[in-house]
Amino acid sequence: MKKKILIILIGILILSNCKQSGGIEYSFEDVQVNTSDDYLTLPTGIIKNKVDSYEEGFYQHFVYPDNRYVIILRGGNAELNEPKNDNPEIHSREQSVDRIRMIYGNVKTERKAEFDKAFDLMKENGLKKK
Repeated sequence: MKKKILIILIGILILSNCKQSGGIEYSFEDVQVNTSDDYLTLPTGIIKNKVDSYEEGFYQHFVYPDNRYVIILRGGNAELNEPKNDNPEIHSREQSVDRIRMIYGNVKTERKAEFDKAFDLMKENGLKKK
């Protein structure tokens, strides 16, 4: 009887340690920063990639089909501010990585974790070089 209980307990411990991860897999792509050797890690699906230059740098806009966006700024004498929004279902985030200021905006709650993961990867690993 003790042997059966011991086997059951060991089985439960093994199964509890081998449970599948509940994490969702996201799909990212490497996107070139203007004409540099630097690449951002962003969620796939970008439909528009536009660069606006100014005297001391540039803004680069990445737009998705449902109007989610990522904007980056590299340069001086300009600001990039997180958009203000009163809707709790729409999210934005601002951060800097390797002298590039970036924000995402107009991201619905169901996609927030995906954009946070992309920004977290860039914050942890920096920009990719190719």
